[in-house]
Amino acid sequence: MSQKQLAEELHVTHSQISHSESGETKNPNISIVIDAARFFHVSTDYLLGITQITTPKSYDISELGLSEEPVKRLITGRIDINILNCLLEHEHFPRLCIMIRNFFDGTIIEGVMARNQVVDFAVDQLTDLMNAEPAKRKEIIKDKQFLNWQKLGLNEADIEKIKNQFVSILRDIKSSMQNKELTSTVATAESIKTIRNALPDKPASDITSDDVANAVAFYMGQTTDLNDTGLTMVQELAKYIFDNSVPEKRSDDHW
Repeated sequence: MSQKQLAEELHVTHSQISHSESGETKNPNISIVIDAARFFHVSTDYLLGITQITTPKSYDISELGLSEEPVKRLITGRIDINILNCLLEHEHFPRLCIMIRNFFDGTIIEGVMARNQVVDFAVDQLTDLMNAEPAKRKEIIKDKQFLNWQKLGLNEADIEKIKNQFVSILRDIKSSMQNKELTSTVATAESIKTIRNALPDKPASDITSDDVANAVAFYMGQTTDLNDTGLTMVQELAKYIFDNSVPEKRSDDHW
């Protein structure tokens, strides 16, 4: 997409997009950032370079279009979320969904019926030939049987294509699972990296519980809508966990 096309989609001038993209605009208009995030279905933090995670931190569950039962299964852990992520992330999964939709809608049935009609026509021609040349009856019967075997059930072709596509996706996932980090792992690693970057630049042995609490609160402030009271509670909780999870306290009250 060109800058001009994006400007038209966001209802701003070409120069505004150009200056923002080139870095000439140090503080881009917040409304442009929000509109761009909505247009590209990414988070504003991703556009601003704060995180490498593209998705917004939260969605209204109704935006996903899921019915109540799948949501319950996801929340209660009855569905293996890692397997679900692998399926949804596979490049051919959207194609599989289209094939299943076509199967449900019966959009390919007409093509199958046309194919079967061609086979029936060929069989009729062989029948006429057999009546005209009885000496070839045995050979023609075999040919008719072979042709009839080529006919497809109305749903047989769809099911076979769906099965082959699904098996192909499963094989790809199995072969790559050993090397591919799952979505939840990536998100966790990104969170830890952000918290570590917020810690003061000093030796690990000199990091205090206050330092850790402040870093955690900074991360939460970047990724959630917590108010000052909520952030203070997060700081206190992080400090408590840090103070009570180390085996030994140094005399200078550093950990």
